[in-house]
Amino acid sequence: MVMNPFLEGVMLSRWKVLWSLHNQVLRNQFINFKSVSTYKDIPGVHAKEPKLSPQQFGCIPHVNDKRKYKYEEGKIYHGFQCERVEHISEFELTSYTFRYERTGTELWHIDRNDSNNVFSINFRTTPFNSTGLPHILEHLSLCGSQKYPVRDPFFKMLNRSVATLMNAMTGPDYTIYPFSTMNEIDFRNLQRIYLDAVFRPNLAFLDFLQEGWRLENKDIMDKNSKLVIKGVVYNEMKGAFSENAQIFSQNLLNNILPDHTYRYVSGGNPLEIPKLAHKDLVEFHKKYYHPSNARIYSYGLHDPIKTLALLDNEYLSDQSWVDNSYSLIRQQERWTQPRFVHISSRLDNMGATIDRQNQIAIALLMCDVTNIQESFELHVLSEVLIRGPNSPFYKNLIEPNFSGGYNQTTGYSSDTKDTAFVVGLQDLRVDDFKKCIEIFDKTIVDSMNSGFDSQHVESVLHNLELSLKHQSPHFGNTLLFNSTALWNHDGDVVSNLRVSDMISRLRERISQNKNYFQEKIEEYFANNNHRLTLTMSPDEAYEDKFKKAELELIEQKVKLLDEAKLKKIYKSGLKLDLYQKAKSNTDILPCLTMNDVRDPPKWPKYFIQNMQNVRTQICKVPTNEITYFKCIFNISGLSHKETQLMPLICNIISAMGTTNYNYREFDKRILLKTGGIDLKLHLIEDVNDSKSYSLCVMMNTHALNNNVPDMFSLTQELFKNVKFDDSERLKMLIENYISYISVGVASSGHLYAMLGATSQVCDAGKLKSLLYGVDHIDFMKNFVKSTSMVEICDKLSDIVTKVFNKNNMRGAINTTQSYMPSAIHNYEIFLETLSAFEKTKTSRNINFFEPSCQQYVMNIPVNYCAKALFTVPYLHQDHPTLRVLAKLVTAKYLLPVIREQNGAYGAGAKISSDGIFSFYSYRDPHSIKTLTAFDETYEWLQSNQNVIDQQSLFEAKLGVLQQLDSPIAPGNIGIDYFLYEVSQEDFDRYRNRILSVTINDLLGAIENYFGKESMHYGKCILGPVNKNLEFETNQKWIINI
Repeated sequence: MVMNPFLEGVMLSRWKVLWSLHNQVLRNQFINFKSVSTYKDIPGVHAKEPKLSPQQFGCIPHVNDKRKYKYEEGKIYHGFQCERVEHISEFELTSYTFRYERTGTELWHIDRNDSNNVFSINFRTTPFNSTGLPHILEHLSLCGSQKYPVRDPFFKMLNRSVATLMNAMTGPDYTIYPFSTMNEIDFRNLQRIYLDAVFRPNLAFLDFLQEGWRLENKDIMDKNSKLVIKGVVYNEMKGAFSENAQIFSQNLLNNILPDHTYRYVSGGNPLEIPKLAHKDLVEFHKKYYHPSNARIYSYGLHDPIKTLALLDNEYLSDQSWVDNSYSLIRQQERWTQPRFVHISSRLDNMGATIDRQNQIAIALLMCDVTNIQESFELHVLSEVLIRGPNSPFYKNLIEPNFSGGYNQTTGYSSDTKDTAFVVGLQDLRVDDFKKCIEIFDKTIVDSMNSGFDSQHVESVLHNLELSLKHQSPHFGNTLLFNSTALWNHDGDVVSNLRVSDMISRLRERISQNKNYFQEKIEEYFANNNHRLTLTMSPDEAYEDKFKKAELELIEQKVKLLDEAKLKKIYKSGLKLDLYQKAKSNTDILPCLTMNDVRDPPKWPKYFIQNMQNVRTQICKVPTNEITYFKCIFNISGLSHKETQLMPLICNIISAMGTTNYNYREFDKRILLKTGGIDLKLHLIEDVNDSKSYSLCVMMNTHALNNNVPDMFSLTQELFKNVKFDDSERLKMLIENYISYISVGVASSGHLYAMLGATSQVCDAGKLKSLLYGVDHIDFMKNFVKSTSMVEICDKLSDIVTKVFNKNNMRGAINTTQSYMPSAIHNYEIFLETLSAFEKTKTSRNINFFEPSCQQYVMNIPVNYCAKALFTVPYLHQDHPTLRVLAKLVTAKYLLPVIREQNGAYGAGAKISSDGIFSFYSYRDPHSIKTLTAFDETYEWLQSNQNVIDQQSLFEAKLGVLQQLDSPIAPGNIGIDYFLYEVSQEDFDRYRNRILSVTINDLLGAIENYFGKESMHYGKCILGPVNKNLEFETNQKWIINI
């Protein structure tokens, strides 16, 4: 998996942990939530002499207190000296820094009362070409090792574990191998797999051919068929470079930091990847994966002494220190003049019109990442400059409405040696590039001269302080991801956790110097010549040029081949095919037992109260002085046209202003008093019989306990008094919304493909696609074209009056036992103010369709394929069996065939709570071949029944338990019952049913649900034009261009 520091939502700035907690996408594994899986969340990376004693590593700052710690500074534990111990009160953790004396390897252990334990091995990897060497090595390291010589133990362990995360990530200058799990035995199993994988990998040549790249006959059985380039990473990066956001952010990194490793593509440029030789990868591993160049992270409740002993006994004691200065990255030399770069991108046929499919970013290099206080203050300043309608860049760049809003590079990035500030716009005309630059310059000058509204600054700081209290179930992972860059450059990751101290210092400096931020702007913005202006425009021939370059590359390689080499390639293809199909000896891999997972996690209980005729769910749970409030409104009574506008309303409603506050004042108050007010649309099928569904809007907010009265007051103000009378602002918000949902479809292509396939199954699926899928993009574009802004204002105003109906509402409060009475008191006051009118219908019937197929044509070089069919809903007795079957089919059939043999980056099967069983592929070089594999699932299961043994059945169960037993944030406990009325008792029965599934149950489900073609199924492809689609599939296809 490749991380890009300028691509939002991939690798966050380490400060963005304080505002946002992102789940990382697993390498080739796509995760469901606990009991349900809908698609509602789609919108739509100076050398010091290393020494061998703590004194020689420099003066390490630390804090002495009178606490009794588990491990003492200066003591040796299995060859590791404990160098530093500190308690960080704001996160309720204790940090221990150990260093192995023989190699200098640092191990950072975080002791915290959190059952979701985390482990990671990090390496500083600095490529000096764009062949993707670190990225391909990341893949190969997980393809078998000295102790575990199994083909791809990473994927084999996915279903032998209950990990809450298994991953491997390649950043611009680092490679990390993290996992997390709530099970101690599982933790030790995975720890051994990962350590052996990175320190003693096999790095087999055949794995290099599979994972990296190879020249191979298109038909491996026909030695006369043409030669093509294949490989998992090769196809992955072809897919990545078909996404304009990735192209733009990669070029931004390459051009703002051009003097060292950042000028290269660590993930690999598809046209450069075929220059990589296997021996280069082996040498790179020997050099960069040495223990002296490693950093090891552990987190949670487990005993770190076991980890230290394992490392000492198995991996480090026979190693000696090497000077790792070869991997250090020097600071970028500052420019004397700003630079301008223009690049081309593909024309996105789902995006804006071609004249507006342009992007611009102005980037300024800031400070060294290791200057943590300075970096923190620059991040706060960046938020003040760009965040929300009270920020100067929003006022000057976004509100004039000449673009589609900020692009994904906007913000403060601290994921490289030098940090950077970026403001970028998407979907603007080339003629507006100059305007953007002029506005940028004027905004900097005005901000330097006039400063900022104190309440706006305070709202940013309040949001930061609130985030320190907010508890995430994946805190250990997030801490790792957001410390990686700083740690990679030898920064003080422990002091970096003292956020409250940094806030206090900043507040003190601002109070002592009213021009403090203005002076920062003058230093880092106004007088900064290290400034890059990057622009990008679509090229209609972009894809053709890539194909031509790819063909020329193949032709160049083929010219160098004589008959003997051609024969060798042919035989190598056959050998790899046999290797991929050979049965692996997975018995040598560790695996949990039934006794390890029999008991479910214990969650706090919730109960139901009826307050003013509103059913309210109450959960008393430790929340660290925060109250979480959710309410849901049933809107099934809206018309079809009104329903289609609800995603837009949810997106913009809190940005419009109210009767008592204009939109700037309202935004300011929300940020000063709450963690935000967010609305989402949910389509919820009946999990008992799937004969009906309801449409609901859920509002979600939280606040510090002392701000709860304001939280309810602001929510009430939004529900009762929101106004849609500002047509100019509404127009800008709508155009930004359309731009937002239109960009990046390919990056989530498998999800859109599954939505497209589901839309062919039933009318509820069709509505999902209209609300969350590619069809919603088309609807919004056509709606805006055909409707005047005055009409839109009226329509939205009318719809909102029907939504927030007390008689169609349910509520949920999660807070501490001591504060619950106060929370309920304020909640009841809130309820008294809500409008109550006639209760509308609460559900709609589901109607199923005849089978059909559709393609969304995209000018990209890869495909995203899906097939969906209706089975049974969540509470049906067969649903657990089908969920286990989906895991088994993924592990034993789809991944080996579609990924390993056919070269897609990912593939799998899943079943949703509504009973839709889906197959999918991701960044796939094939379409028809993949759909055929989906269709042949039953035949494969029939002819490979020997695969369905007790071990594979248990592994599939473990794969399901990964989802069922994953940790839950305090604010979300009870969410399944609140949304879907799946009680804890229902959940426990479901989990027990998962554990009791037998082989006969699986065989029965295979026969019942796959033995004959489903009466209700759909297929969908997102990908390039295929003129032979109907001929080769012998099916009628709806082609959406």
